[in-house]
Amino acid sequence: MLSTWLQDLVTNRILIGKKQSTSTAQRDPVLEKQARQLLQPLSPQLAERITVRWNSRMRTTAGLASYQRWEVILNPALQKISQEEIDKTLRHELAHLLARDRSGRKKIAPHGDEWRQACVDLGIPNESRTHQLPFVRHRQQRKFFYRCPSCKEILSRVRKPRRKIACLACCKKHAGGKYEERFRFEEISQVEQK
Repeated sequence: MLSTWLQDLVTNRILIGKKQSTSTAQRDPVLEKQARQLLQPLSPQLAERITVRWNSRMRTTAGLASYQRWEVILNPALQKISQEEIDKTLRHELAHLLARDRSGRKKIAPHGDEWRQACVDLGIPNESRTHQLPFVRHRQQRKFFYRCPSCKEILSRVRKPRRKIACLACCKKHAGGKYEERFRFEEISQVEQK
């Protein structure tokens, strides 16, 4: 059974769905209104500043919570799945913002106790940290390969590291876990790594 406001959301989306495009970051006034209604009794200040956007560049993530802008960003592919999934993802991401707002601290665990309590308050108790949605994941080919000069462990990367990196196992074993130049990974060709 859909809640009353979710039924309104479905109706409004059907009425304006054809007019809405999913450009890179388009605001959704219907979802913003629903987000404000959910947050108002819990955090009136957050309810006033919250924004909700659809981002057509999202591919594998259902949604994101931006602490810098106090906004929820949703994947337009959710619209093809179900209105219930949109609602659940919106609440999931709002829980991140609510937990951050309540804590007042800069760093909290993304799916820690504060977030779990915010999920309960937003009506999604026992929420999991990830969703099992049918988004196609794109695997990038690894182009850069490195070998530890000590233990010969091979590391592969999509991009070249911007800073020096060393073998963690060797640094832990021989240098108390601190970076040690003698365990710095050396670049090798793809042929060598096989």
